[in-house]
Amino acid sequence: MSGITWSGHNVVIGIEGLQEVERELGNLKRKTPAVVKFAVNKTARQARKMMIMQAKARYAINAAGARHLDDLAQRKKASNSSLSAELFIKSLRNDLGYFQTNPSTPYIGKNVFNAPDVFTGRVLKESAMKPLTGTVKLGKGFLVQFSSGHVGMVQRQLGSDSKHRVTAKGYKRWTTRDGRVEKLRTMGSPSATAMHNTVWPMVAPDVEAYLAETLITRCEQVLALAAARTKRGK
Repeated sequence: MSGITWSGHNVVIGIEGLQEVERELGNLKRKTPAVVKFAVNKTARQARKMMIMQAKARYAINAAGARHLDDLAQRKKASNSSLSAELFIKSLRNDLGYFQTNPSTPYIGKNVFNAPDVFTGRVLKESAMKPLTGTVKLGKGFLVQFSSGHVGMVQRQLGSDSKHRVTAKGYKRWTTRDGRVEKLRTMGSPSATAMHNTVWPMVAPDVEAYLAETLITRCEQVLALAAARTKRGK
């Protein structure tokens, strides 16, 4: 009966055909659009909760990462003339700064001398914290605060030379022994869209079952209300 699909950025919730609902309602089959609309919209709200809850249970996100997951929103509600609802999330890029790191705050100015030799971080809750030691071409990972206010995990591109000699606040940037300011690149991590894309198959069966159960319950409520009205009218 259900017609629920996930296409990478959005979930469309509806039903395939109305015959089963019409049979359930019998003489009240004219109520079918209203019943389906109610069940679809309620399921959309529940699906959003399920997806966010599952993603937060799987991924080791911090408060900023949680806000990205919460961006999953109901973009379209079902109506009597359009019996489907849609959940949508923008493909927002994440870096490791949206996940658990230790330390969790950047070291700025003279405080950089108090920073640990190596930062650690993880993406999945089931994983251990891993040292961000870098590679041959990239330096160790460390946190910086961008002009937007976002705290991101970055690495220096070893051997590069940036023309940006000062920070957004006008402070002189760190230089190598030969006077170069090495370019920075963020350490990539799963976007909110990618995380929802991963957890959708985990929650899809429960969403489909919820829709079927809600349809049946709503049909029973409509039939019971109609029977009560008939009884009062006698």
